[in-house]
Amino acid sequence: MSALAQDRRIRIELVCFAALAAVACLQWSSLVAHPPAGRVIVAVLLATAAGATLAAIARLPRPRRARWALAAAATAAAICLGMIVVGLPARLLLPAHWDELGSNLSQSLDGLADIPVPYAGADVWTRLVIILAGPLTAGLAAFAAFWPTRRRTAGRICALALLLALYLVAVAWARPGRQLAGGALLLLLASAWLWLPGVAPRNRVAAGFAVAAAVVVALPAAAAIETGRGLIDYRNWGLLSANGQSFKWDQTYGPLNWPQKGTQLLEISSEHTHYWKATNLNTFNGTGWVRSSVAGSQPALGEPLKFHPKAVPPRPDPEYVDRINIRDQGLSSEFAIGAGTVLALRGISARPTSDAVWDMNHQLKPGTSYTALIYDPQPSASVMRSAGTVYPTPARRYTAFTLSGGAGGTRTLDPPLWSSTGPPPLGARVHGTAYVRMYALARSLASQAPTPYDAVRRVEVYLRDNYRYQQNVPAHPYPLPAFLSHDRAGYCQQFSGTMALMLRMLGIPSRVASGFAPGGRDPESNNFLVDDTDAHDWVEVFFPSIGWVTFDPTPAAAPAATQLDDNALGVTKSPQPAQRSTGPAFPHSPANFVPQPHRTGGAPVSAAHHSGPSALPPLGAAVAALALVGLGAYGLRVRRRRHLDPDRLVAAEVVELESALERIGTPLEPGATLLSAEAALGALAGPSAADYAARLRDRLYSHPAATPPGARERRDLRRALLRARGRRGFLRVLWALPPGGPTPRRGRADPRTSP
Repeated sequence: MSALAQDRRIRIELVCFAALAAVACLQWSSLVAHPPAGRVIVAVLLATAAGATLAAIARLPRPRRARWALAAAATAAAICLGMIVVGLPARLLLPAHWDELGSNLSQSLDGLADIPVPYAGADVWTRLVIILAGPLTAGLAAFAAFWPTRRRTAGRICALALLLALYLVAVAWARPGRQLAGGALLLLLASAWLWLPGVAPRNRVAAGFAVAAAVVVALPAAAAIETGRGLIDYRNWGLLSANGQSFKWDQTYGPLNWPQKGTQLLEISSEHTHYWKATNLNTFNGTGWVRSSVAGSQPALGEPLKFHPKAVPPRPDPEYVDRINIRDQGLSSEFAIGAGTVLALRGISARPTSDAVWDMNHQLKPGTSYTALIYDPQPSASVMRSAGTVYPTPARRYTAFTLSGGAGGTRTLDPPLWSSTGPPPLGARVHGTAYVRMYALARSLASQAPTPYDAVRRVEVYLRDNYRYQQNVPAHPYPLPAFLSHDRAGYCQQFSGTMALMLRMLGIPSRVASGFAPGGRDPESNNFLVDDTDAHDWVEVFFPSIGWVTFDPTPAAAPAATQLDDNALGVTKSPQPAQRSTGPAFPHSPANFVPQPHRTGGAPVSAAHHSGPSALPPLGAAVAALALVGLGAYGLRVRRRRHLDPDRLVAAEVVELESALERIGTPLEPGATLLSAEAALGALAGPSAADYAARLRDRLYSHPAATPPGARERRDLRRALLRARGRRGFLRVLWALPPGGPTPRRGRADPRTSP
């Protein structure tokens, strides 16, 4: 094959590769909500430019090892630039940050196959890991396709396999509707990649008709295939772990260090909207809220449950009793998931504790289904205002707390309950601890509250309106006072923990509840779908004759479907929640639940050091793409010039010299000879410039066997002209004599026959 024909073939291959890689990478990027399509295309162009560079490098007269090293460097550069373009922070590619990069990647890859797609969750690294597969695959495919070996066909087939796998895995993962149009386009592009470069120009129309006919024949067969059932059901191979995501529910505050991937955990059938509770945090130990409860014995059949205090009034309102059906899809838990106060369970083995939390006899795992009878009051404001202050005696347990810090040391307080005269005075007992300002704020908010409900609402609204939701918060020795006075920002742990402690300071029985926000309704089944971004802490307040009522002081910094509004939190009966948004989700309720991964992986990375994706500016990405394209074109031009017939090369150099003199503003007279060009160059740029024309003249007229001027002589000519023209003429000289050398034009006359 001639050099010219081979260059034409490579150009066709580059075009076909770019089209096929673009379709595959765009299909893959659709696995995330709002994919960065423009940046993905730039990454594909970078991979295509790397392919052109590889084709040029492979033909350089260098040792095999040197060519392999250059090819590997070009491929790595294209992949790295492509990853930066789609969002990878550039600093993480430096060796000093490889540990951070590996940890983030490892943590995000854990459980990746279980997330719903298109992914709209809040974990930026999960989103980024999905997108990064596109530039990586395109770069590897470019290396396989354009590094010529003795078996180059194998490399091209390998590249095709990589790109087809990227496309087909994306389709299988997303499980969309029929992809007939996409499949037809994929068949056309794959056919073009395999056969178009080798088909003679006169046969390309016939080949195109043949491929189109194959597409037409394949479409009816594809349409007849049942889409509801896969031909190969890999999900039943038993290769995947049956364990689910588990959580530590005690509050720890500090920066978040667990992924929020959007992994579906629960599907719950319920007529009404609830917060799905796992456990209660009943004790404040001086720095944070933790679980403490003495397990109750399993009651005999028909024996009523005894909760302390009386979580259920003697005659509960039937409106607040609900039966819910729970199907565990991805959660591993030592507690049964319910809502409000769980009265009874059916379908699983569990035992109730003194605060109506049910401990599992065997850990709750994915695949389990059960039914819970719950009592979850959502009374109106007037009903709670009229509840009074005649609390049952066991309610005193839910006003006790421990304080520490400052000169006062650690002390446990057991304040009296809110009475008709208002909250109990605790100033002297709080003095000297780290919680003096918190207590003063609680007293100030409750000073004009006629009932416990009014005090609860004042605290809840104050926290919502005056503090920001923020996951990345620093650790403090005393997190809740620091949240109020210093950071003034936090997530649901800080908000719920602060509200519950302030209420206990006022003598109002309260506790922190941990579990999950309502989630969103499935439009098909009308069930609630709960994922790991719904993990949440909220506050429960006890009202006489009503029981435990839910309040949520955390600002609604997430999609509304994941959080009940004020109508559901102690004002009026809650409406049904909105359908889960498909846009980007930023959870209000991470709760800093440290997950216990069921798969091995890297250590979690705290949110304080979390590196989300940053994008290379579009101008920089475009410059990088153009640089790689230019490098590839330059390599092909140099290779083609080296393999030209010497007579054709010298003819091209004569034509280029004539054009160059015209472009720099020193055109030759019509009919001028190379001797005239030599004199003009000598006067303009000195002897080194004139020597270039002299060597051309010598090769044409005196010594036909002499070697034409090469790349070094051409660089000497360009440098001489640059010195002569100065900075102002820099671009004009580069335009006149661009890197790479001239190429012959068809039909150009031999300069020796010119007048």
